[in-house]
Formats: sequence, structure tokens, C-alpha cells
Amino acid sequence: MTDDGQRIRIDLDDYTKAPGDFGVFDPVTETYTRVGEITLINEDQKYVERQIDPIGSAPGLLGPIVDWTPDVFFEPSAVREHYEEVDVPTGYGAAPAWLFEAENTEIWVIHIHGSWTDRSIMLRDVHAFSSLGLTSLVPTFRSDAEVTPRQAESSHLGQTEWRDVDSAVSYAVARGARRIILSGWSMGGTIALLTSERSAHRDRIVGLVLVGPVTSWRKAIAAGAVRAGVPAIGAGLVMGLLQVSAFATMLGLEEPIDFDALDWVDEANRVAVPTLVLHSTADQEVPWEISAAFHRANPATVTLISLPEAHHTQEWNASPSSFTNELTNWVTKTILTEQS
Repeated sequence: MTDDGQRIRIDLDDYTKAPGDFGVFDPVTETYTRVGEITLINEDQKYVERQIDPIGSAPGLLGPIVDWTPDVFFEPSAVREHYEEVDVPTGYGAAPAWLFEAENTEIWVIHIHGSWTDRSIMLRDVHAFSSLGLTSLVPTFRSDAEVTPRQAESSHLGQTEWRDVDSAVSYAVARGARRIILSGWSMGGTIALLTSERSAHRDRIVGLVLVGPVTSWRKAIAAGAVRAGVPAIGAGLVMGLLQVSAFATMLGLEEPIDFDALDWVDEANRVAVPTLVLHSTADQEVPWEISAAFHRANPATVTLISLPEAHHTQEWNASPSSFTNELTNWVTKTILTEQS
């Protein structure tokens, strides 16, 4: 932290110098600090200074080693004062979830996080939906550390996790939801798409909002291999092995991966539900071109909006107002107005 206590100094890299709102986490004291405007970039000494947002921050408790995070709300109460910690019944037991009940209890939004993250990362999404006055549910699923006992050691790319989100859909219907929007980020997009096709309550699912979504795992893995300098044949070999039961079992997977079932790009007009995709053209982890191909394959149902340059699933961070405006305008026009 700088001497005036109003700025924080952190190592310089492509993430810490990205414009927008972000968080800094101290793993020792388990405290967060929200930061915003860049006030100085020192290329020679490799550090960046950013303005501290005093709301929800505890900068005085930060130690010398911190983690950079796109999470800026840290606690559900920072998004909405009133919320409940509830348990969603699943096939393996109870899964914890946050319930933000709003004035409108007939339309629910279920917020679905991606792989290697947890539900707190979706508080940005809850915030973006807040002005619409809809009830929000943020569930966990089988590979999350919060689920006790943990049901899966590895991500199944959404192939099994969708069943837990379907349990969240059933929970919402039991609590009075008549219409449901699934909002999924990254792998959460895969889960949302699978749930919209397979849920016993799919007639209640009236819209999807997907942020930096994986709509073709083949293409996402191939793009990752290129980025890492791995030959295409190597990526193809790995995907081929993941489809073999014995190899999947060796990796601790419950079942082999069906890449055909996880592809909405190569099959035309597969998406039946009105869908909004918000995606940065600078996303390197899940390239924007995959979303463009997804849109071309599903022109009647998919709306694709490109947002200011941002890293993967950091579109909200780069411009909260742009992200929120695009989302609320589409939901209002497509779901609240046309389906009222």
C-alpha cells in the first residue's frame, strides 16, 4: 500500500494492469480489498498502482503476498443486504446455495459458475441482474469444495454438473418459479445449455445469458493447445482418450466425455431458447470466434454482443455499466416484455 493509504502497489502483469474494477485477496488474513483506477504503471520496476475503493475493503489488513481476483463483492451481503443460505436437494444430498429473493418471485435467475472457481465469482452477475427485480439463486455443484462430502475431484466439463443445476431448477419451481433464466459463465454456459435441453422443467426455462461461454469444448481445447504451443495432434489425442471409459476412469472421471453432446457450434439450430452471449473480443482462453461461430449456427435464437477488451469472464470488470446495460436491455425486451 502507498503511504497515503489510498492506493495499492502490486506486481505488474497483463491482469493487474487491465482497466476496470478488481479485487485483491490476502490469503493469510483472508481479507479483500477492491481496487479500481490505475494511477501509475512502472514498467522498469514491474509494478502497478491502483486506487483503493474503500467500500467493502480492508486494506490495512493486507500482507505482502496477495492474490489478484476478478471478484469484487466478496460476500453476498455486499450485493444485496437480504439473502438466505439455503440447501438445494440433489441426487447426492444437499448442495449449499445463496437465495436472493426479490419482488418478482415468479421469474428466477439461476447463476452458474465455471470450472476452477466457486459461486462467489457469480456475485457480479447477481449485481448485474439486480435492477430487474428478479429472484436470484446461486447454487453449488458436485465438484465444488463447499459440497460436503465433495462428490467429484475433477471437472466433467459440465457433462455431469448440469444435473445439480437441474436440481436448482427443481428447487426454484417448488418455490413458485414460473419462468427461469439460466445465466452461465465459461463452463457455466455449457451447463446452462445442457440444462435447457435436458431438464424435466425445460418448459420453464425461457432464456439463457452466457458470458464468455464454452459452446464447443473441442474448439476451446484446440484453441488452448495452440496458445500453449501444443501440436493439434496432441490436443486431438487427449480428446480422443477422454472419450474412452478406461482412460476417463484413470483420471477420476465418473464417465467418458461425449464431445458431440458438448458442441453447439457444429450442429445447426440446436439452441431452442432465446440466448444472449456477452463476450470480449480479447478473450484468449475461450476465443470470441467460438461465440461468433455459435451465433452463426443458431441465428434465430442467439444474440451476440461483443464487449470492451477483457480477459476471460472479466467483461463485467472491464465495464460494469456496459455489461449491465446490455444484459438488462436484452432481458427486458426478450423476456419481460415479449413474454409478459
